[in-house]
Amino acid sequence: MAYQAKDRQSATERIVQAITGQLDAGTVPWTKPWVVNSTGIISHANGRTYSLRNRMLLSYGGEYATFNQIKKAGGSVLKGEHATVVYFAKEVSKELDDGTKDSYYYLTGYPVFRIGSQTTGIEPKYRDKWENGGLPSDTDTCMMAVREYCNRVGVKLLGGGAEAFYMKSDDAVQVPGIDSFPVREQYFHTLFHELVHSSGHPDRLNRLCHDTWGDSKYATEELVADIGACLCLGRLGLDTTKCIKNTASYVAGWRKRIGNFKPQDFSECVHQAERACDYIFNTQSKEADNG
Repeated sequence: MAYQAKDRQSATERIVQAITGQLDAGTVPWTKPWVVNSTGIISHANGRTYSLRNRMLLSYGGEYATFNQIKKAGGSVLKGEHATVVYFAKEVSKELDDGTKDSYYYLTGYPVFRIGSQTTGIEPKYRDKWENGGLPSDTDTCMMAVREYCNRVGVKLLGGGAEAFYMKSDDAVQVPGIDSFPVREQYFHTLFHELVHSSGHPDRLNRLCHDTWGDSKYATEELVADIGACLCLGRLGLDTTKCIKNTASYVAGWRKRIGNFKPQDFSECVHQAERACDYIFNTQSKEADNG
């Protein structure tokens, strides 16, 4: 059964409420290994990865399917198990009186269950994807990915100093040396944070449009960069849990920032972070479709 929400904001509000609920519980959902790994949460029906937004909503890595998909495959849902709703955007277009077209999206929700832990009589089909996803995590491989991106798009990469930043006017990223960081995961998180900023250059994804340091657009871009950096580390198989300071004040800060957004604003941050990661790795995500 699908739950159609033609009021896009109401469906988006439910998504944001679920994510902020995780923040209230002290969890930063975009640092979960199975969330940032692009093969960590997939559709049992076709093996495709769910969008980042949906991966944040699901509690564990693995394969998910709707009740009808499970039944059709000869399985059943265990008694007492509760589904999690994932959402897919459907585009609707209509022709206006002046001959132009007006398009809008509405979200359709599908309740899904995790194959194995919530079902019986059905086995995962893509276990090799979500149990062993990700690229090798050695430092050379990580730097190869960084340099491939910088060489491909022309970003200057500068090491050293005591600060990390992206300078749009020079199209340059600077990060302190790797020895300045307690663990290398923190170094790469910082580096990819700045590379995500660079992806927003007007000649690339054209996302950098804030006017004043600390304004709402600036805060939005910082959230995009933080989520995007975790996604990039997930692509490289690095441990994202070492990159976030899971203190009460840190989580409270994110909670307050997101709480001040309109629901669709946070949803857009997630979308832009995923676009930035795909751009850096020169890939195109294919989202699972439960339709």
